[in-house]
Amino acid sequence: MTPDQDLLTAAGWHDGRDVRDDAMSAALKTIALVEPVADGAAWVLFPAAEQALRAFHGLRIPAAGPGRDVAATGCVIDPTEARNALRPFALLGEALGCQLFPLGRTDTDALLAVDEQGRLFSIDHGGRWLLGETVREGLTALAEGVAPRRIAARRWIWPAPSTTGGQPLLDAVRTVLVAVYVLHHRRVYSARELRLTVTALRGIGVESLDRTIPLPGGSLDESVTPLVAAVEALIESEGATAQGSELKVSIGAPPLATAPRSSVTCSVRTGHSAAMPTAIELSLSAGMGASVGGAGAAVRLCAEDLAKYTRQARTFTELGDSPR
Repeated sequence: MTPDQDLLTAAGWHDGRDVRDDAMSAALKTIALVEPVADGAAWVLFPAAEQALRAFHGLRIPAAGPGRDVAATGCVIDPTEARNALRPFALLGEALGCQLFPLGRTDTDALLAVDEQGRLFSIDHGGRWLLGETVREGLTALAEGVAPRRIAARRWIWPAPSTTGGQPLLDAVRTVLVAVYVLHHRRVYSARELRLTVTALRGIGVESLDRTIPLPGGSLDESVTPLVAAVEALIESEGATAQGSELKVSIGAPPLATAPRSSVTCSVRTGHSAAMPTAIELSLSAGMGASVGGAGAAVRLCAEDLAKYTRQARTFTELGDSPR
């Protein structure tokens, strides 16, 4: 037996445990007692939730000692204990791009839920947490005090290198195209357009320009010149000015992108600092759903790639030939 089997076996679990009648009765009671919220969200019993309830419903799992990384806590597996958390779990599910179903409550009143992939999550006064990639793993982590993974939005900011001899617009365009490549290479999404924003008085005034620009085809090097020309033409046609203004070029998810990858954005700005008007800043942001799972791993790889680029001003050719 593995340690998690020993712990759960002591609480009454065993391989093949199936309390179907009690589990389905509790699930139906949970669904029936909670009205859908204003946006139509309601509890929906999906296969992974049914499987988890049939295997674990009715168990009371005690804490196994003080805790390995954090304080250990016990829990009870009963969906009715967390049935009133529809709204917070619906919001979490929206960020994750999947549905959740209540599973129970911990001894410290954290609420438990399982998602369509069979992962165990909790919500408490401290935030939202991924407890385990499986329900068994998550329940063992709770009882043994294994540190959970926080689900939270993240943002990275780097000073971008200048490779064009003090031409901030050209530097910004080259940097944003590197970011377009990285997001595509790491399979976050393939951007189709950029958003150009010009804000007067270095970011504290009104927006004098806010328009989208389609990405040209071809390689990164081939795209630089037409994209710079498009940006300059837009600024001139709208009567805006880059002098004394903040110029920002942003990458957003294409229309068909789904959560959590759709929450990832990247932007490059220049002119935001009066002391260093030609400085370039690169930022990467991701919603809370993109902090875990495959999307979280892809975003972390993007952050690593962009950090490397800002440290060592690689050429487009070097970046494109990278085995990563």
